[in-house]
Amino acid sequence: MAIKTRRFYSARKSCSCSMPGVWRAVAYMDGAVVVFHSPRACAHVARTMDINSQYRTLSENEREQWGSVPLLSSQMQEKDAIFGGAARLEKCLHFAIETYKPKCLMIANSCVAGVIGDDVESVAREVEEEYNVPILTVECCGFLGAEYYDGYFEITQKLLERFVKPCAKQKDSVLLLGDNGGPWGHYAKEVTRILQEFGVKVIGQFPGYMAMDELEKVAAAEYAIVLGGRGQTHIGLRKVAEQLQEKYGTHYLADIYPVGWQETQDWIISIGRMLGREQLAQQVLRLEQQRLSEQLQHFLPVTEGKKTVLCIGRILRYFHPGNILQTIRLLRLNLTGIILLDSYDGDEREAMLKVVQENSDVPVYTTAEGEKLVAEADIVLTTHELQNKEARQIFLPMLPQVAVAGEVKMMQGIYQSLCSRLKGGVRYV
Repeated sequence: MAIKTRRFYSARKSCSCSMPGVWRAVAYMDGAVVVFHSPRACAHVARTMDINSQYRTLSENEREQWGSVPLLSSQMQEKDAIFGGAARLEKCLHFAIETYKPKCLMIANSCVAGVIGDDVESVAREVEEEYNVPILTVECCGFLGAEYYDGYFEITQKLLERFVKPCAKQKDSVLLLGDNGGPWGHYAKEVTRILQEFGVKVIGQFPGYMAMDELEKVAAAEYAIVLGGRGQTHIGLRKVAEQLQEKYGTHYLADIYPVGWQETQDWIISIGRMLGREQLAQQVLRLEQQRLSEQLQHFLPVTEGKKTVLCIGRILRYFHPGNILQTIRLLRLNLTGIILLDSYDGDEREAMLKVVQENSDVPVYTTAEGEKLVAEADIVLTTHELQNKEARQIFLPMLPQVAVAGEVKMMQGIYQSLCSRLKGGVRYV
């Protein structure tokens, strides 16, 4: 019998709404107000994102340091879909300005507004002239030919064009580009900690986490670091970094996502090269190596020699096996086999197989061939939950934590699972 998983997620074709992207891009920018030109229910989507973000932060024993900006809806109704919703939008903008006294308004358009063709830009221009408050609009409309990141990056571009101006550079300053949980998230905190070792200070995180009054700092930063990832996020943020370099001479680092020890080393060396402090980078590396070695001495008595199986079902775009394979080697686990799950089409499977074989000489199996391996393993590291209730599983996250702290957390999850008296179960790291 072949190995079965609880569920598969396919991301061959993305489908998302652009409005939450607009909101998320300015969610913690004090002085901003976001208006959804939409039915009331659409604002609930962004509100749910906000709550989920707070839960995620609390799960890591952290807390958000700022409250999110006001989010309003023009509350379009059926009659507006017939006769147009421009008047309702104008009324909502008046209310937003008079109630919150914002320094800038952002309007996100819903599918309904796009279908009926409301002239949102004209309404925004008239209200801006009346109140002398900047109002930014986007062309994308909900799911209508757009996605989440279309809204996110379009409003980011509008902010750069409208509010960021040339200014004197602030010595030894870095601007973080991207979200990844905000300044209180693991990624930004690790980057900030490493940069402090270089004597460099983070002066802001853009977009989303700088007050409207602070946007001038965007051009003041000497350097920018893209909070890496894969896919659309990385592509869009890299374009922002390139624009900052072209317009304001901001040097940037964008190509390394420091997941796993090898990527972390490359990342630290690249930071040193960008800052012109290569020798200091070697000192930082030694300190990080010491941190990792101290933790390994604690884990190895339990992890060394344990039979391990790696199950992979994500496409290469979202999962590179080299990082977890290195973690397995550092913990001296006995990797008995790698199983490619039944979630791939032919080309995707071949691409993943090639990368796996480049990074390991361990045999690769199909789900039909790997059932016995899973049954005999002390621990299974997997991108998808297996239906086997007896297997002790570590679920490999879609967005793994970074640098040495992230590597240690992964190792700790494996160590704690092996120490557990329970044979089966899934541990999320």
